[in-house]
Amino acid sequence: MLESYTAGASRVLSQSQARARARAALAVEPADLFAALADESESRAALLLAEFGLDPAALRAALGAPDVLDANDDEAPQPLPHSLDVRAVLADAELHARRNDRTRPIGTEHLLAGLLSSGGSVNALLLEAGLALEPLRERLVETVAAEAAPLLIAGEMPSLELTDPTEEVDLGRMLDASANRAREGLRVVEDYVRFVLDDPGLTRRLKEVRHRLAEAVRGLDLELLIGARDTPGDVGTHIMTASEQVRENPRAVLTANFKRTGEALRSLEEYSKLVDVWLAGRFEVLRYDVYTLEKLVLTAVNAYRALGDARLMVLVGGQPTLGDLTWVVDEALAGGADIIQLREKNLPDRELLSRAREVRILTTQARARFILNDRPDLARLAAADGVHLGQDDVTLRDARRIVGPRALIGVSTHNRPQLDQAVVSGASYLGVGPVFSSATKDFSDLAGLAYVRLAAETTNVPWFAIGGINEDNIDEVLAAGATRVAVSSAVVRAEFPRRAVAALREKLDNR
Repeated sequence: MLESYTAGASRVLSQSQARARARAALAVEPADLFAALADESESRAALLLAEFGLDPAALRAALGAPDVLDANDDEAPQPLPHSLDVRAVLADAELHARRNDRTRPIGTEHLLAGLLSSGGSVNALLLEAGLALEPLRERLVETVAAEAAPLLIAGEMPSLELTDPTEEVDLGRMLDASANRAREGLRVVEDYVRFVLDDPGLTRRLKEVRHRLAEAVRGLDLELLIGARDTPGDVGTHIMTASEQVRENPRAVLTANFKRTGEALRSLEEYSKLVDVWLAGRFEVLRYDVYTLEKLVLTAVNAYRALGDARLMVLVGGQPTLGDLTWVVDEALAGGADIIQLREKNLPDRELLSRAREVRILTTQARARFILNDRPDLARLAAADGVHLGQDDVTLRDARRIVGPRALIGVSTHNRPQLDQAVVSGASYLGVGPVFSSATKDFSDLAGLAYVRLAAETTNVPWFAIGGINEDNIDEVLAAGATRVAVSSAVVRAEFPRRAVAALREKLDNR
């Protein structure tokens, strides 16, 4: 892929990888790319930034990026994936560079233009730091004007040159109707995520996509769109199917409007090719982003349906005999556990599967959920409700191929990048911790209550605070924003597991 970029842009992409690894991220984010542009001091992008008084050190400070990276001893580190936002930036950069010449390499100035046109958190951080961006956007357009490849950020476009005025009006009507449908559909989806799911992370993503759509639509000739609009004469407004008039529930409204938005973006993409190929590419990127958001939102909806009332997960394992295990599970279920997770690290596969099947029987009788730790293959054989994965286990994507589309997949997370990656990957629920030191597992670094507070502010995808939680400290965890907890030694090592679970359950229910 790097052969498509200039030498300077290739160095920026490599440096963005280094910056992402330095903060232990799972993916390269726009802030890493922007900080890497500031590192490339002799590039065209750096000269443009300097022209507007944007000092590299000030940029890095505004982005929260260190001035100097620690040396990396890895000879050939594994490349990190690009986040969805970075992929959108790179797609915009390619469209900027190759609007009139498909062979032209992508330079640092095109990466900068992609970052500025994508909106999102990076632009917000820079604006908060008092760094003016609008003059830079305008200067970018001028920079490449002499190269016969206008670098259009938003709001400008060449006039339509259609020989038949009727075709111009027809095109304007189609573009106007599609833009309206896309905006309306996104707003309906955002309302569901905001008011039904009450999810801050997904709401933020939808707002960013909606704002990017508005910016892309401003690239069309708005006078043409409004002038061509003819709502009374639109035959489609008088045609209603039975399915359009009835919605069974809010989820049906959500699904219908995701489809409506995707179809409208496809229409915008196709018909805007008659106007501006670069603009059509922006609608294409938005369409793919909406498909990804549809998966994330519907995954969250399914997770809420499966785990909406689940508050207490009990992790069991390490018992010397099957009888000891089934006794603890029975006691935990009788005390009010919603989910039993079987976590065994040192058993042969055959014995682990045998124990898993016994736990499956007990949880089915109690109408509780059963999760198997680490092993999606055995989880499927044991007919478990799902599998829980650590950061070093198989990927969520690979686990999904084994357990199928309906099984629950939980992921342990210890910091914000891991949480974001798990959500983007489609995790059914998250483990958030470790909160405290644990008697059953060694932790070199505690995430603590600060991470619990961050998770509460970031996502409403079901998550369980975990790590050393017991009756004495659960109030601190709940005060930090947790509504679900996962416990192990507080129950497994208790003299009376049923009483221990009941005490925890009472605190959760009275929160």
